[in-house]
Formats: sequence, C-alpha cells, structure tokens
Amino acid sequence: MTKKTEVKKVAIVAPMKIEMINIFKTTYGYWRHWVKYILKDGGVLKFRFVKDAESYNGKIAIAKPEVEKAKKVLADYKTKNPDTVEMWR
Repeated sequence: MTKKTEVKKVAIVAPMKIEMINIFKTTYGYWRHWVKYILKDGGVLKFRFVKDAESYNGKIAIAKPEVEKAKKVLADYKTKNPDTVEMWR
C-alpha cells in the first residue's frame, strides 16, 4: 500500500507598507495619556508615535490617507477645549 501526500503550495503575501507622515510634535506623556485617545475617538485608524533619538519627545505619525482627517480631529479638539495645555505643535 502506498500513501499519497499532496503538497499544498502556500503563496506568501507580503504586507503592504503603509506610508506614514509626521504631522505634529508632542511629548511621550501627552501621547500616552491623551493624544492617542483623541485620535482614536475621532475615528483615525492608523497612527503611531515616533520617538526622537535623544529625548522622550517625538512626532505624531499618521497614515497618508488619514492625514486630513487627523488634522481636523485635533483642530476640533483645540477649538472645543481652548483652556487646555497645548499638547502638540
């Protein structure tokens, strides 16, 4: 008796690289406690914090298709909360 085994070929699909654009500077503390939640509540899906090499400051990076949406969300937050500390520049 012989046993046939089928070898299935699996195509490996490389994930698409998303182009991220730095839009504002902020500190890690503001990012960790407030900014990422403001973006998430505003409906921005792809974002991250890019840390500077020499300090805990960094930049807010947004996926290229969502840059305008993120800027609008952050501007709306500033207009609705004028008395808060400036968390991004």
